[in-house]
Amino acid sequence: MASGQSVVQVLDVQIPAANGAALTARAGGSTPAERLIIYAFDAAAIEYIDFKCLLLPNYGGGGLTMSLPWIAATATSGVCRWGAAVRRLDDDVEDIDAAHTYDYNDVDDTAASASGELSYPTVTFTNGADMDSWAAGEMAIVRVRRNASHANDTMAGDAQLVGFWVNET
Repeated sequence: MASGQSVVQVLDVQIPAANGAALTARAGGSTPAERLIIYAFDAAAIEYIDFKCLLLPNYGGGGLTMSLPWIAATATSGVCRWGAAVRRLDDDVEDIDAAHTYDYNDVDDTAASASGELSYPTVTFTNGADMDSWAAGEMAIVRVRRNASHANDTMAGDAQLVGFWVNET
């Protein structure tokens, strides 16, 4: 498979029962105004969003690069610390009722120069244990967080996640 090709299909977006990012919208500046659905991550707590995903059959066994486009609600400076982790839901093995420890790969990203401008940080995973040995044709929960309590997260205000996609690298 060609590097950079999309290999994940998002099946559903779910807000965790506790510490979930707020589902909201941001109005655009056109007439009529666009309505951009976003997930708002607070600056005072660690918050999460879960993507139920399918690793497509065209996955060739390489690493994964997750893109996390976001907008600062009000800030024009400071750093936001994003993390992503995978919980593989393999056949007749993973008990969804059992606790799972998410192992996050993190990236620090500086807010864009104006509120309303997007930034596109990426989080990378190597094939194997780094991505919970997720295999083609299987579902997984991809959990994204803003780690606002980390010393590197210096941005005031909400970080607004716009979407999520994954390419093979």
